[in-house]
Amino acid sequence: MTSKKSFNNFFLLSLIIIYAFLINWFSGNRGVMPIDTFGFFDTGYSILKGKLPIRDYWIFTGLVVDYFQAFFFWIFGLSWKSYIFHSSFINILATISFFYFLKNYNVNQFFAFLYCISFATLCYPVSGTPFAYLHSYAFSLITIFIFLIAIKNKNNLAWFSLPFLFFVSFFSMQTPSFYIITLILIMGGYYFFKSKNFKYLNFFIGGSLLSFIIFFIFIFISNTPIKNLIYEYFLFPITIGEGRLASEATAYVKLSDQLNIKRIFGDFKFIHLFFIPLFLIHFFSSLKKKPEVFILNISVLVSSFLFFFNQLNQANQIYIFSLIPVLASALVINLKFLEKEKLNKFVYLILILVLIATIKFHFRYNVDRKFLDIEKLDKNLAVNASQIDEKLNHLKWISPNFENPQDEIDLINLALTKIKSDKREKVLVTHYQFLSLILEEDLNILNRWYLWDNNTHPTENHKYFLFYKNFVNKNVVKNNVKVIYLLGANNEMPFNKLKNYFENKCFKDYIVVENKFSYHEIVNCKNKI
Repeated sequence: MTSKKSFNNFFLLSLIIIYAFLINWFSGNRGVMPIDTFGFFDTGYSILKGKLPIRDYWIFTGLVVDYFQAFFFWIFGLSWKSYIFHSSFINILATISFFYFLKNYNVNQFFAFLYCISFATLCYPVSGTPFAYLHSYAFSLITIFIFLIAIKNKNNLAWFSLPFLFFVSFFSMQTPSFYIITLILIMGGYYFFKSKNFKYLNFFIGGSLLSFIIFFIFIFISNTPIKNLIYEYFLFPITIGEGRLASEATAYVKLSDQLNIKRIFGDFKFIHLFFIPLFLIHFFSSLKKKPEVFILNISVLVSSFLFFFNQLNQANQIYIFSLIPVLASALVINLKFLEKEKLNKFVYLILILVLIATIKFHFRYNVDRKFLDIEKLDKNLAVNASQIDEKLNHLKWISPNFENPQDEIDLINLALTKIKSDKREKVLVTHYQFLSLILEEDLNILNRWYLWDNNTHPTENHKYFLFYKNFVNKNVVKNNVKVIYLLGANNEMPFNKLKNYFENKCFKDYIVVENKFSYHEIVNCKNKI
């Protein structure tokens, strides 16, 4: 029987892995939103060419994602396929962690399988491509699962691995990972205080020490300036969060604007459908007196609330729907602990509701691609991105920027031809952050993203603007840049804003396509035309 059960687990896990890959492959190839879709494409390639994030170009999040992508390019080649392999791998990793969490809490195999299929459908495929928010969210969920497994099974390896997951999630993106790390440290402290079992604390401390050692070795080997790391990854992002929480006028999204009935209850109703019953069961039943159930419920409930808060405070489409099967499975585990046979029928009702929600959000996010703001576009108009280059084969190009995808393809091809023919050292400012890899040329990236008003980098009215300005100028001088190219849609790359970042430099301007494509030669200010 044990052998048969092991085979069933292996078979089900294999199906889950295959499905988690295929569903993300399907979604990731279906349309683009350039600013989000290509955020880690050229930056991953730049690492292979010796240009590193923080040191050589400005980032404020996603450090781990860049290096992961460089690894996938190195292993699988310089192509769009490697890009989707990356996001699909994270979807698989998160789903496997969820599977073992369910297995350790003795959830029925068939139910666990369906919950995992739901999770894989709703986790990374909402984006489909590598994305800092989703990396941090996925690794935060993995951290929670491993933490609960560590407590349930008193697993030494799980305790030892937790600090590594802290680092990976935080250096994917600061939030929600920071919230989840804080929660787990509190819950871990509670567990050790209650159990008086400090043996596992030694494994956690050992993992923490090794994590810090590896981190500082990385900083040393990569020659990453500590000052840059502090400004880019800590100080500047704090100002973004403060602006959103305080609902400042320059904030890309204001938390106060998110606090309305439609947003809180309408958009998240399926999450509340499972969150509220779990909350009620925990606080109005005797289960809260069982340490094992108490830690499970508090970890799931509080982390869900923190994910919910973080989602409201971020300027993105909803990406936390995979909490639905997580909350539902926690609810089922609670019903099992209550040991009341009459409650068994609710287990099937919960599963049916999860499947309904999964189908609903699959079509909205994975098929219609709401996350990319192309929900209402006719996907039959999409064109194969191999028209740009074979490296982008499999990607079906349609974006919210152009009514006719072919017009956008033609603009990109025009830019590629012009940039390729220019043999000078150049900077390309664009949200089409894949042109460096296509040309296999270092285009001296300044930023990962270019949103003005202090949302992706400091602008003129920001307290860290001088630091950013010096950072940009040093890189331009070091790389002997002679010309700056701007490529975007509908004047999203205004040179009148960008030129303010350059110290004692004058430019000769050339407009190739009005409001979309231009280049600007750096000239001697005395001889400026």
